[in-house]
Amino acid sequence: MNNVKKPNQHIIALISFLALVPLVYFIPDFIGRYVTDNKLLNVIVAVGIIVPLISYVVVPLSLKLLDKKLD
Repeated sequence: MNNVKKPNQHIIALISFLALVPLVYFIPDFIGRYVTDNKLLNVIVAVGIIVPLISYVVVPLSLKLLDKKLD
């Protein structure tokens, strides 16, 4: 049988929230200062950076670390 533990959704939500706060705080200002002054383009670029960071870096790494801690 496959004994894969499903991560707790509340833990994933908390990790995502804690990771999103600094990203949403700093990245749009950085984009606005160095890339573009257009608000819509600023939001599109910022979201295009933040979502992959959360989806492919922060959450998988934190789940691996959490799984190692729990074992």
